[in-house]
Amino acid sequence: MKLYLKDIISRLAQFSEKLDNTTLFIDKPWVFIDSNSDYHKYIFKRNGELIMSLNGQVQIGKWEYLPVAKSILIDRVKDKVLLNQSFFDSAVMVLKIDGSNNQLFVLANETIIPDLDVNKYLQSLIYKTLNVIPRRLENGKTLEVYREGDVSEPHIEMKATIDGEEPKNGKYKSQSTGHYYELKNGKVFRITESFTYQTTEGQTLTIEQFYNGSISVGDLVYIDNAPAKSGKYKLGILNYIKVVNGVISRKVFF
Repeated sequence: MKLYLKDIISRLAQFSEKLDNTTLFIDKPWVFIDSNSDYHKYIFKRNGELIMSLNGQVQIGKWEYLPVAKSILIDRVKDKVLLNQSFFDSAVMVLKIDGSNNQLFVLANETIIPDLDVNKYLQSLIYKTLNVIPRRLENGKTLEVYREGDVSEPHIEMKATIDGEEPKNGKYKSQSTGHYYELKNGKVFRITESFTYQTTEGQTLTIEQFYNGSISVGDLVYIDNAPAKSGKYKLGILNYIKVVNGVISRKVFF
C-alpha cells in the first residue's frame, strides 16, 4: 500500500501545497488508523499545542513549523518526530519521516474524507487534476486516458497509461464497458467492442468492431474464441464478409 501511495504522491507533487501554509491544517481533525486498527486523531492548535487522541484517550503534545527545514517538528510526549512534506492539501497530509525513504505519516481530514480512504481521494484527485478518463480493466489495473478537450469518452490517439506507467503495446479489456482498448506507443490505437452474428450456415461469429461503428474491413473475427479461418461467411441475403487469418479483408454483396 505504501509503495502504491508513494507512486500516487509522485504524480501529484506539482499540485501540493506548502507546509508553511499552516492555516490549511490548524484546528482541523487529522486522523489515521494504524496497523492495529487504533484510531489516532491529531489537532494542531494555533498556539503550538498538539491535541492527540488515541481511541479517545487524550494527551497534549507540541508542534512547530521549522522554515529552515520546511518541516514540522512534532513532540508526541513519548518521542519527537521531524516530518517532511510529501503531499499536502486541505484534505490530506502525507508526511515523510526525516531521513527515511518509505516511512510515511499519512493523515486525513475527517471533515473532508469521512471514510478516511486516502488512496481513493488521491486517485480521484489525479483524475481531476490530470484530466484523466479512467477505465477499470479486467486484469484489475486501471487504464488512464488523458482527455483532450471537453470529451467524456476515450478517443484514438489520446495518450494512455496504466496505473501511472507507460503500457506495453497490446489490447486491454474494460471491466465495466466490455470495450477493448488497443494501445500502441503509449497512445490509444484502436477502440473496439464485440458483437455476435449468426451465419446462414448456423455458425456463430464474434466480431470486434470499431466502437460506434458497423462491420468494416480490419475488424477481427472469432469462432469459439479462436481467429476465424480464412474464407467467405454469409451473414444474410447478399451480405458476405471475406476473412483472411481472422481479419475482415472485404465486405461483398454477392
